Amino acid sequence: MHAWEAIQNSINYIEGHLSEDIRIEALADVAALSPYYFQRLFRRLVKKSVNEYVKLRRLANASEALKSKERRIIDVALDYGFSDHANFTRAFKDAYGITPEEYRVCPAILNHFIKPDLLLNYTMVEEDVPLISDGIVVEVTRRKLDIPRIFIGIEGEVPDTELAGGEATGIATAGIIWDEFHRLKPNIAHLLPDGNELGIIYMGNAREGCCTYMAGAEAAENGQAEGYASFTLSRGEYVVCCFEAENFAQLIGSAIFKASVFMDSWMKKHSLACGNFAAEMYYDTAPGASYMELWLPLDSSEKTRGMKQKQTWDKTNGIQKPSMATISTYVNSPLFGRLCKHVETEYQSKPVFDYSRCSMQSGWNIKYKKAGRTLCTLYPMEGYFIALIVISDRERAEAEWILPFCTEYLQQLYHGTKTGMGQKWLMINVTDEVVLEDVKQFIAIRRNKKQR
Repeated sequence: MHAWEAIQNSINYIEGHLSEDIRIEALADVAALSPYYFQRLFRRLVKKSVNEYVKLRRLANASEALKSKERRIIDVALDYGFSDHANFTRAFKDAYGITPEEYRVCPAILNHFIKPDLLLNYTMVEEDVPLISDGIVVEVTRRKLDIPRIFIGIEGEVPDTELAGGEATGIATAGIIWDEFHRLKPNIAHLLPDGNELGIIYMGNAREGCCTYMAGAEAAENGQAEGYASFTLSRGEYVVCCFEAENFAQLIGSAIFKASVFMDSWMKKHSLACGNFAAEMYYDTAPGASYMELWLPLDSSEKTRGMKQKQTWDKTNGIQKPSMATISTYVNSPLFGRLCKHVETEYQSKPVFDYSRCSMQSGWNIKYKKAGRTLCTLYPMEGYFIALIVISDRERAEAEWILPFCTEYLQQLYHGTKTGMGQKWLMINVTDEVVLEDVKQFIAIRRNKKQR
């Protein structure tokens, strides 16, 4: 079992026991980990501490229960693990900016911290192959649009954090825009009776830290409506992520965020660049299933430009010091940028460019150090990279303790690497998501990082 599978088991357990007392020790048993290592791994994969995550998921479920005015607020609070009315109100307002009483009077659409589906982070499907995960069916296909489609609606600014993978909480700005559009829709001219509704994300005139979001519906060719925004889905090639959920609430509440995160990884994995917008295409829902599509325009120019850049850099040239962008383009793998960002933010370590004439791996490399110790050394290769992590005698016990949770590749590499001067020099080929997580775990051992 991989480390992410162990954490997913604990996530599933939490979701089924939100109304009960949830203890760290019980979750660690579900994941088959020690409480210390479980908490450290949970934070790394979920981006929240266990207690914070449980609180946010309880609030998400409690907000749904509040829609029924037959139940008292204090009863809802107690059902979801809050000790009293004041504690529940404080937590609810901290998360969403309004009190439970205000929400009950005016039930706005809220952004919740969604339940993660870690499988989507470590599974890469090919085109036209459906993937079923946690009640959601995802399929990626390519389409060519020969005739432009026009959409008319209203637009507004949405903070970037609101669209960043379902991690932000608060009142959903996009939901407010949709509510206003649906209120005005009957009076908008030229809309097609059976046309799709569309949510468009693009820059427009948005301020820094925000993007423009338009909620609209399909209009007749050359249709215009004075006082309303319009957007043309232009001719060209698109990568389309089709996804289906059990109901519409699940579709817009979590599936869209999961699909967005999945597609960001899918596009990078296939060396494809998205154009300057993303479109959410909504369809009429059917009993027992709701369906929508995420349309991403292909931008071939960026890919072509990146290939030309890659061909001009010689990593064996010790005089020409590369930039991070040059190395990233040469590696041409999203995993490289993710690991660099992880080390720089998690350990506040800056990259050091070094040229090596070592026969083991000559050429330019990047070192990350902390407190005088090298956390890892990254060697750029075409299409992937190598992460060198040195495990000393004092780190060996913890490394071998977590080894059964690592990939079979890393287990074989570890056992097959000879020990010299009390150290194992692990040259890890980082070619997929699960190996990347192995590398993060071994870097954490190298730093001896404790759970905060």
